[in-house]
Amino acid sequence: MTDTSARNAMTKYWEEHSQDATLEEMMLDSSARDLCKDEEPEILSYLPNLKSKDVVELGAGIGRYTAIFAEKSKSVIAVDFMQKFLNKNMENNCKFNNIDYMCSDVTKLQLLEQ
Repeated sequence: MTDTSARNAMTKYWEEHSQDATLEEMMLDSSARDLCKDEEPEILSYLPNLKSKDVVELGAGIGRYTAIFAEKSKSVIAVDFMQKFLNKNMENNCKFNNIDYMCSDVTKLQLLEQ
């Protein structure tokens, strides 16, 4: 399978399984909210201090971490290959003015140094 056909298959899969762009759909688990309560503190404990940092969030999805990053850092670039998830992320995090959104395949992402 070529990179293009693999990406097309993934895109088709997520288009079919993300009709409402919910946490449960994004995590493919009906108990996603319970899982998040358990995993979020552990995941965040591995991060360095984000104050004054620019964060690139790969696979940002609907933004379950985007708001946390926006609160703690200078700026966030939330990247996901599904525009539907990014739209939900934008809706969920519209109160922040330090988030940029990018619909892109993270395996091919190229960011410019600032």
